[in-house]
Amino acid sequence: MIIRYKLKRRFDRGSYGEVWLAFRWNCSDDVDVHKDPSHFNTILTPDSYNCTSSNTTSSSDENHGSDMIDGDLFILKRIMVERGNAAYLSGLREKHFGELFSNASKTLEILSRMESSSATFPMDMQFIEYSFPEQNISAVEESLKHVARFIESFESESREIWLVYRNEGRSLSKLLYAAEDTKLVTGDDNERVRYIQVLQPSKWWYWLRTTKAGQRQMQNLLWQLLMGLKACHDRNITHRDIKPENMIICFEDLKTGKCLREIPSEATENKLNLRLIDFGSAIDDFTLKHLYGSGPTRSEQTFEYTPPEALLNSSWFQGSKSARLKYDIWSVGVVMLELIVGSPHVFQISDRARILMDQRLEGWSEETKELAYKLRSYMELCILVPGISTQQQGSINSERGHGGLASWKCSEESFARQVKILDPLKMGLVFFSSYHHFLQTPIIQFIISNCTTLLTYSSFPNLWALRLARQLLVWHHEDRLSIDEALNHP
Repeated sequence: MIIRYKLKRRFDRGSYGEVWLAFRWNCSDDVDVHKDPSHFNTILTPDSYNCTSSNTTSSSDENHGSDMIDGDLFILKRIMVERGNAAYLSGLREKHFGELFSNASKTLEILSRMESSSATFPMDMQFIEYSFPEQNISAVEESLKHVARFIESFESESREIWLVYRNEGRSLSKLLYAAEDTKLVTGDDNERVRYIQVLQPSKWWYWLRTTKAGQRQMQNLLWQLLMGLKACHDRNITHRDIKPENMIICFEDLKTGKCLREIPSEATENKLNLRLIDFGSAIDDFTLKHLYGSGPTRSEQTFEYTPPEALLNSSWFQGSKSARLKYDIWSVGVVMLELIVGSPHVFQISDRARILMDQRLEGWSEETKELAYKLRSYMELCILVPGISTQQQGSINSERGHGGLASWKCSEESFARQVKILDPLKMGLVFFSSYHHFLQTPIIQFIISNCTTLLTYSSFPNLWALRLARQLLVWHHEDRLSIDEALNHP
């Protein structure tokens, strides 16, 4: 059996890889593969190769006919090994984690069959304990549903690494943002006109923020993101690149079980499924020892989602396993703010503050200036309080009342006020409808009546969402919530 993948089109490209949409073709040859296993191959073939495809959708159907994403399509990621050893190691890491999660899913399936049929299978118990570190199999099964499904990997004749995944949908970033053409006039006499594309919040983002159904969907997105991270953290894996680009969304049609091509209307029966992708920057004990050369570097991180300890300390990963996992917790907090403000640039400072800082930072490198701007934004959001040691930051951030040092600056009210400044909708507090009856209880009404200012300035879905964001975005990593604490947060 020769397994061929027919490349259809390239639709994305990253630092170390390019992503293709492909069909899988099964073609037989004249060799008895049972006698000669070396004839099991995986190769790429051009679009014109004449062979029977497992895909049944014609090209006209692909462009015009169906509202579904074809289940026989696969995602092929080519690791650009021509970019050097860093790209090659990134591919090996992604293969390692793909196989790890794939084996965990297969083992879970076997255990489920054993449980239902009372049959016994010869299993490596050490492998089972590594794949399923907790006793609750149903929780393990749910968390694995939120990680990309790895199929296989292979090397082409030119020694390129290819990784094969199921086609799970589209990235969250492509749903949150829409490109708009903007006229740009330049020149002394404004004689030069050109058009550039600017990313703006999409209609779907506005729906998330302005409707009760959208607010429930936002809550669902965050829960599924945390569940995907649980699958990682239960195995002591730090993803290290949590961002909307690496969160794949499928709007599953409940009648067909397939992903819809377009964002469905509220009348369409569907459910949103989220899976994490791109483990090329992830770390665990094995990859740190064997697949990182001299160690992880900042080049594998995304600046906007990187926590303070990794920005300021290049050897942050040498700490405890639990400390490494808190990297992702920070990134979830950033994603949460991004969903609220409709921009990945959640740590911004005003133009006036930047001008004043530039006067003091004259002669500094651009990289150092960007770090200084970031630290200033942390101060404005009460993540970093000047004059307070890192050991004291957590207690200041959790300050609820008055009397603490700088508590007037770092209350929940001031945090909510700063986030609202970034929010293009400038919305007040909008509660999830599921909390309606709970909010009518006397004690909650008393709290709300004494938090009028906080509610006025908040862009968060509810008071608990605000507190969750603050507890994810804590300066000192030891004081951030764990993945289980975040999942159990009100």
